[in-house]
Amino acid sequence: MLDLLPGFGRRTLVMGVLNATNDSFSGDGYGDDVAALVRRGLDMARDGADVLDVGAASSRPGHADVPLAQELSRARSAVAGLRAAVEVPISIDSTRAEVVAACLEAGARIVNDVSCLADDRLAALAAGRDAALIVVHTLPSARTRAERDAAPDGIVGVVRAELAAAVDRAEAAGLPRERVLVDPGLGFAKIAAESFALVRELGEIRSLAPVVVGSSRKGHLGAVTGRRVDERIVAGAAAASAAILAGADVVRVHDVAEAIDAVRTADAIRRGVVTRTAYVGLGANVGDARATLRRAIDEMSRLGRVTGVSGLWRTEPMYRTDQPPFLNAVASLETSLACPAVLVSELKRIERELGRVPRERYGPRELDLDLLLYRGSSAPERDGTVRVPHERLAERRFVLGPLAELAPDEVEPRSGRTVRELLAAVAGQDAERMEGPEWMTASS
Repeated sequence: MLDLLPGFGRRTLVMGVLNATNDSFSGDGYGDDVAALVRRGLDMARDGADVLDVGAASSRPGHADVPLAQELSRARSAVAGLRAAVEVPISIDSTRAEVVAACLEAGARIVNDVSCLADDRLAALAAGRDAALIVVHTLPSARTRAERDAAPDGIVGVVRAELAAAVDRAEAAGLPRERVLVDPGLGFAKIAAESFALVRELGEIRSLAPVVVGSSRKGHLGAVTGRRVDERIVAGAAAASAAILAGADVVRVHDVAEAIDAVRTADAIRRGVVTRTAYVGLGANVGDARATLRRAIDEMSRLGRVTGVSGLWRTEPMYRTDQPPFLNAVASLETSLACPAVLVSELKRIERELGRVPRERYGPRELDLDLLLYRGSSAPERDGTVRVPHERLAERRFVLGPLAELAPDEVEPRSGRTVRELLAAVAGQDAERMEGPEWMTASS
């Protein structure tokens, strides 16, 4: 699953919900406005979403059927637009084989089927495209309402058995079991007590396959809080946390920015806290670059403990020469944000807070923060779209020079060479050390 969902198994992944429909129960449908949906997807990815889940037909109670042509057009356009804009995996939420086929062709890597595999072709399509499949339980209960009220935990065995049958059908259709995830379908044809029982007994469901859980904004949260759909953010974060502690591998949420802290906290409780030392490269060439780098290092202190700062280097731009020289430095950060994608997400947040605006690649930068390397790392890592060591680390003297001041004997795991050795290989590049570490406190 790691090839489709980087970070899977090392941390709980966050799936952001994007509705390309006018009939969403949560009131956040974008209909035909692909540009607005893509902007929302970009925001979700920046806020820490690991997957974006696109649906173009509502599955809410009492929903109106969407014509196939409309669902197909909206879903394909949304997936194609997102694929061009973001690097995180995209999931297509549909029960129609025609829609799934088109969206896999457009770049989706996951099929999210809320029919509990009523159509085995969805599994075959996923198999043919080396995609993953999420099987969601949405089948109506055979029990009476009185039986359900009296013993809501009875739903657990029913859901497990019906999901198990769907997983078997997926395998028979050619999809390897390791590419199947299951979702107990909270809120789908279930009373509130049954949805909460499924979270409480999530281990029973997880014994089948990795589990996706989505409580976000759903009616069972309103049943116990009295809140309207747009007022259930706190309840949703609490429900996501409970699901993580019960064993969820992926949580599906509408409000990524509001949920992400709860997810990370619950994950730390479940999996424990690991502290690592990261080397972070800093660069700027717009405005008062020196002051910006200082502020960035101060802000990094809220991500952990800054244990060292290199001297300040001056570098002429390498790829776009029609811009001012850069100031560069490296800081070592001892942090409990041990997952690379999580740390990079927070570094990007600091960039935005300190004024970075989108510009062309290799153009001017108000601030650039790059995760370069982890201390003592024995192998390259990939987490989401993040790769460590930084892919261009060995090519850049303006990075290796300041890094060598802090960690000359640190080994770059791809080459097996030390930072000192890598620096010697690029000795001819133009980069000048202007000051020692006292630049952080010296008057400008």
